[in-house]
Amino acid sequence: MTLLRLMIRRHRALIGCWSVLLIGLSATASAYQSTYPTLQQRLVAVALAQHNAATTMLYGNLPDPGAPAQMFGWEIGAIATILTAIMAVVVAVALTRTAEDDGTLEVVRSCGVGPRAPLLSGFAVLALVTAVLTVGCTIGAGLDTGRVDGITWSGAAAFGSSVGLTFLLFALLTAVVAQVMPTAGGARLLGFAAVGAAFGIRSIADTQHIAWANWLSPLGLRATVRPFTDNRWWVLATYLIVAAATAWLAATLQGRREYRAGLLGRPSRRPSRLNISSSLGLAVRLARSTLVVWTVAVAGIGTLFAVMGSGVVEQSQTSDVGGFLGAQLGAGDPVAGYFGYCGTVVGIVVSSFAVLSMLRSRHDEADGRTDQVLASGARRWAPLAAQVAVTAAGTATVLIATGALSAVVAPSVIDGTDVAARSFSYIAGQWPAAMAMAGWTAMLVGRWPRLSPLAWVPLVASATFALLGQLLGVPRSIRDLGIFQHIPDVAAPSPDVQGILVLLAAATVTTLLGVLGVTRRDIVTGR
Repeated sequence: MTLLRLMIRRHRALIGCWSVLLIGLSATASAYQSTYPTLQQRLVAVALAQHNAATTMLYGNLPDPGAPAQMFGWEIGAIATILTAIMAVVVAVALTRTAEDDGTLEVVRSCGVGPRAPLLSGFAVLALVTAVLTVGCTIGAGLDTGRVDGITWSGAAAFGSSVGLTFLLFALLTAVVAQVMPTAGGARLLGFAAVGAAFGIRSIADTQHIAWANWLSPLGLRATVRPFTDNRWWVLATYLIVAAATAWLAATLQGRREYRAGLLGRPSRRPSRLNISSSLGLAVRLARSTLVVWTVAVAGIGTLFAVMGSGVVEQSQTSDVGGFLGAQLGAGDPVAGYFGYCGTVVGIVVSSFAVLSMLRSRHDEADGRTDQVLASGARRWAPLAAQVAVTAAGTATVLIATGALSAVVAPSVIDGTDVAARSFSYIAGQWPAAMAMAGWTAMLVGRWPRLSPLAWVPLVASATFALLGQLLGVPRSIRDLGIFQHIPDVAAPSPDVQGILVLLAAATVTTLLGVLGVTRRDIVTGR
């Protein structure tokens, strides 16, 4: 098996799930035609979108005349490129530094593989993923040619190329970061920081009408290409040159650092005694810094969404809101609908944290750390149970902090009834969903550790049902199988808590199966 095939095989689930989600997003253009069937409805929606600072900050500037194709590229294009940037960071770190940190690359190089071959093979995989995203998103959008006003195959190609090239730019930028940072975790964190900085630059460029500033941000690529409006192909060619220069820089830096090290050295720490008396104490000690980062980041994201809801709620109170946000708001109270959407977004992010936290047990077992804990006299089930407890407390901390901050800020910018209570409950109420994902992951890690990558499948499926189910015409009975949209409205006369109880029951059963399962199998070291 060649190194390229090995990389694809090892990361096929990660790449496949993200690609399906992004390609699915590109197939939602028809919803914009049906939502605004008349010119008058579209003109009202376009005017509100163009003069609302919050939507401009999130999606960018909506070009005139605001045809359904342009609204699709404006709204779905913004969401797709942000998700693409996140995917690029995760995939690029997995292809470059993770293999070094876990020892896999050392095994590969012992077979006679040259020192530059792993990075070049990683570049080849990134180029292949770029091609898949470009072609997939082009076909997804182009299939609505003739059925949606403004959709053409050339515009769809520009849209798909923007998504694919956004992935390539962020992936190669992360590859450069991976040569600088001393660990894969540090590279991933700095890569996400770069995504945040790119979003900030793009937001300032659009809200302050500084068009040239979009050239400084990969997330501004969509605004400079202008799919379904101008289709500026020369912009794509320019960014391809930038991508080639970034790849050259990453390859150059790789040749100037030591194996399993970065150009920046690890921070020096004074030796100190680690007073740990239980598996739970060890899990808490190891997770505390990660929990702080996640809490701050998610609280910021949740509050940002709450602040941005004023224009959407106001528009929905006076006229119909179509497209992606219209599908999220539903036909009920717009305040409840918007905070339900915010809660869904936060729930997806926190559930990802829950899955990553539980997969740490699998990594500890494969790397031999679980053996060391068990050698101290701990019970076989204790490490996994401790990780479940830490995950439960960590997700609760993140959600409560995010909900509380949102409840403080939201009433000052959104008019409506029970704004603070709804803001808090729709976010904090995602804890059962996060625990359902933690329990599912614990069951896989405890009973079938080799199947642990499947932990992401319910999360991706539930996120797709929640965000795209209505736009894609998925039946309600199927969408209800997802875990994120079962939070009751606390302001309703009789809130329905049946969904929450089902999620908690599922979390309890799967967690017990995982904890019991780990006592009935051998501890597996190595990958």
